[in-house]
Amino acid sequence: MISNGEKKVLVLTSIYPADDVRKEWTPVVHYFVREWVKSGVEVRVVNYVSRFPKLAYWAARLFKEIISSKEGFAIGVSPLKEREYVLDGVNVARFPLRKFRPHGCFSEREISKAVKKTKAYCLDNGFRPDVIVSHWSNPQLAVMAELKAYYGCRTVYVAHDDFHFEFFGKNEDTYLQAVDKIGFRSAGIKRNFETEPRYIKPSFMCYSGIPSEYVDAGRKKSFREISRFVFVGNLIGRKYPSEIIEALATSFKGGSFSMVYIGAGNESEKVRDTAVRLNVEGCVHLLGRQKRERVIRCLDESDVFVMISRDETFGLVYLEAMSRGCIVIASRNEGFDGIIRDGENGFLCEAGNSHELAAIITRIRKMPLETIQRISDAAIRTASWLTDEKAAACYLSEIME
Repeated sequence: MISNGEKKVLVLTSIYPADDVRKEWTPVVHYFVREWVKSGVEVRVVNYVSRFPKLAYWAARLFKEIISSKEGFAIGVSPLKEREYVLDGVNVARFPLRKFRPHGCFSEREISKAVKKTKAYCLDNGFRPDVIVSHWSNPQLAVMAELKAYYGCRTVYVAHDDFHFEFFGKNEDTYLQAVDKIGFRSAGIKRNFETEPRYIKPSFMCYSGIPSEYVDAGRKKSFREISRFVFVGNLIGRKYPSEIIEALATSFKGGSFSMVYIGAGNESEKVRDTAVRLNVEGCVHLLGRQKRERVIRCLDESDVFVMISRDETFGLVYLEAMSRGCIVIASRNEGFDGIIRDGENGFLCEAGNSHELAAIITRIRKMPLETIQRISDAAIRTASWLTDEKAAACYLSEIME
């Protein structure tokens, strides 16, 4: 293995934080890269962002909530400008690329522009990459294939979803052959991806971490009875927030519980309506968006964290809840499957299945407190292995090999 100081890493990504970027967009790539830079690795980040026709931004502003709920993430309502900036010691260049429809490929002309701008950026900064890492696929895989041929360097693709290379049609084999190693953001993505034998390559798990200050491996959470539940996230359809109330009402059968929602979204009204319909409105508390300190305090004051969403790439909030000793109920075959071992350090439920969730909650409520304590302790230990620093170090060792 070559030492970190002798490697230069170029990171290509569709999403990267900045002071003019929506706060809801995931900063996960930055969390990794920031730690690499701290460890002495020379890194450059290139962020390719889509620039749509003006009419698309007009529609986005008009139907923002509807589109965000359907897509499952916050959408941009204005184009981002080309710029270079430094964030936490990380050098970043952003290049907008024209695109006419949200989920389509970029044109060959735009790909060529991206390659040209990236080469110029590296040349201007005296930077010749030894490793190129691509987060998400479009247009990163196309650009990475061109840059690999130019620099003759090693390449890594990190899959954040169940994307397959066939999306690129005639260029499928070219882009596939240009990838030396694949990182998977969850065990579910790896399983689904590798159903195609030709996609099986050297691979590794690319799990995220949480700030080390959240974790205290010696921490003990005390339990008296299981009655305090919490959800942290956007209140949108694919996260099924109202199904949690259905499950709680079924499990408690008129008994008292507390369900706290932290977050906002267009499912808030459905949550309220469901609580009223089931006559448990006094048990349900919608707090809206809260600062990180309040979120951690709510986790500390809760027994169970529950979020049974679909299309969840990873879900750092699950890990945050585990670090505070909460009993965590996550979705089976989604982003956190592989971290949680059902019945050992948490529980897994089919996404959106309120009946199964009710059964799991009832099962937890009937467990002896010693068993609950054991699961809580195991959750804290799991979280202690996945801090930002440790996760980034594992990832770096994989791409340095």
